[in-house]
Amino acid sequence: MKKENLLLTLLCIFPALCPPMSYCADPGAGTAGGVFMKIPTGSPRAQALGNCGVSLVEGTEAITINPAGVAASQMREAAFAHMSWFQDYGGQYFAYVHPVGQSVIGMNYAAYSIEGFDARDSEGIPQYSQDIRVSHRYAALSFAKGFFMERLLLGVSAKGVWEDNYVTKYRSMVFDGGVALKPFRKLSLGHSFANSFTKHRQVVTISRTGGAFAFNPFLTTLLEYKKYSDRKGGFGGGVEFNLPEEMLQVGRVSIRTGYVQFSGGEKYGRNYDDKTLDTFGLNTVSSSGWTFGIGLFTAQAMGFGMSLDYTLVPYGALGKASQFMIKAQF
Repeated sequence: MKKENLLLTLLCIFPALCPPMSYCADPGAGTAGGVFMKIPTGSPRAQALGNCGVSLVEGTEAITINPAGVAASQMREAAFAHMSWFQDYGGQYFAYVHPVGQSVIGMNYAAYSIEGFDARDSEGIPQYSQDIRVSHRYAALSFAKGFFMERLLLGVSAKGVWEDNYVTKYRSMVFDGGVALKPFRKLSLGHSFANSFTKHRQVVTISRTGGAFAFNPFLTTLLEYKKYSDRKGGFGGGVEFNLPEEMLQVGRVSIRTGYVQFSGGEKYGRNYDDKTLDTFGLNTVSSSGWTFGIGLFTAQAMGFGMSLDYTLVPYGALGKASQFMIKAQF
């Protein structure tokens, strides 16, 4: 797909995440800015489960989805993730959580960028692409605490957001908060809000409400409702199947799949170029909305708890999004 100018490229990057014309020279004049904040960087598990996890994710993966989940960390944890979005857009995510007494402190940093523009002005005249810079970043500091034998978890985050879209450039301070409730061993509930108290709607706000139910150690299901300030809300859900470490002797293997309900019923056409999507039969129109992932965890690697997670999300003719994460607990 030829990228004729910066604006059209950005709209191609986020068709599943934002409505048309959400990027503009004045971030207060459109519906919302900071749309990149909706990309589920930092949690391949949640991304594979239909971009759901407000009631499930813990530790470093919880900072961007539900800071209350940070309180579930019993050990120090460090994580690195690489996100490869479609149309050459991508970024990295770094996070760390540290228990302090009865509380847990977490911090993260994410940076996205895109290169290789075929940039043109309004008259179609090619521009010097080295002058075109797109940089999206955010960093958060979280504080979380558990109550009533860890059945109730609360968390808050302060987050700085930087967006440089060549025509739009600003900084903003926003705040996240969340709660997780585990009334029974098999049931967990969660609610979170993200990017609140932003000025002039510079950053899209997100709210999540959902629940997860573990039928047994092998099978967990979850359902979640997400509402964005720049579009209608929608449901998503997923299923996670686990093979325990005791069974395999080398580690716990998790297989995940989910589905995202798009409010506009988006379909992205058929993909004829991506060999990976063709190999797995995910190059069809009907694959839109489905998410897939796999994870491996072992408590026997060099004395640390180590995990590897990978997620693949097809977007039809636009290509695929993928994310890889490595975590260490110590």
